[in-house]
Amino acid sequence: MRIPTRTLVTACVLSAALLAAGCAGAGVKQTRVGDLVFLQGAGERGPGPFTDSTATGPAASESPRIGAKVSAGELSAPLRAARTVSGATPGLYRGSPRVARCDVERHIRYLAADPARADAFAGVVGVRRAALPAYLRGLTPVVLGADTRVTNHAYQDRRADDYQAVLQAGTAVLVDDRGLPRVRCACGNPLAPPAPTRGGASARGTPWPGYRPNKVIVVSPAPRAVTSLTLVDAGHRTWTERRTGHDVRRDRVVAPPARTTTSPSPTTRATVTPTPTAPTTPADRAPSRTAPPTRTTGAPPGAPGTPGLPAAGGA
Repeated sequence: MRIPTRTLVTACVLSAALLAAGCAGAGVKQTRVGDLVFLQGAGERGPGPFTDSTATGPAASESPRIGAKVSAGELSAPLRAARTVSGATPGLYRGSPRVARCDVERHIRYLAADPARADAFAGVVGVRRAALPAYLRGLTPVVLGADTRVTNHAYQDRRADDYQAVLQAGTAVLVDDRGLPRVRCACGNPLAPPAPTRGGASARGTPWPGYRPNKVIVVSPAPRAVTSLTLVDAGHRTWTERRTGHDVRRDRVVAPPARTTTSPSPTTRATVTPTPTAPTTPADRAPSRTAPPTRTTGAPPGAPGTPGLPAAGGA
């Protein structure tokens, strides 16, 4: 998917909304070549939010620390490469035991109060409006551990308008049973895998400290549905097994994953096309028992540091 091309007016409206809402910072400008990918900080709601924020607790940056300061303003950096990482990779997402950073029930109430928004949301995720509560309760609250490419959606004129974005590490999201981000909690927007770009892609917006184009990742669906995800809380040096679904009371602390020589492979271009996966409803899901965690080289993507734990702060 791309920013809709129904008319030039629609594109201009979305661009203006991005500027006004601070989605990508005051330095955002339209590009003349290729596609735009907007930078969205962890706590920014962005244009056309579907709901009020359902994130709980303060937004916490998980971006890698750097020595040099990054000045605010316009950033025009081509996304030449993006690593593709399986959604089941241990430590890809952050989380503290029995702490949900997104209130799913509040999100359900917001959508139930506005049928037009609910219909637009349901159209993106591929379920009927009546099935939205079950769909949302089947998603798992986590925090992004790396700056991540996605297709975001703004609610404009009673429909969902898609646009490409990089979400800052530390952003609270809901992921499905393949580990794909499906909802951004700060604005209630539905998410989808990133779209291929035409003629390359450039990021536009005010970068956060630690943002580096070559550190941005794309999440690919796990080979099969899983029943749990392995999260890391670097601040408390703990690993947590979180069963899929919104109920975090079943979290349990586990040992760090064993290190192996397997590591995510970088793609050759930023115009990566993730494997398309249709969103599923709980009735459609028939997950196997928890798959053995995908093993990685110690710390997850974008977080070098102590073996088995990233250097960035916890969720």
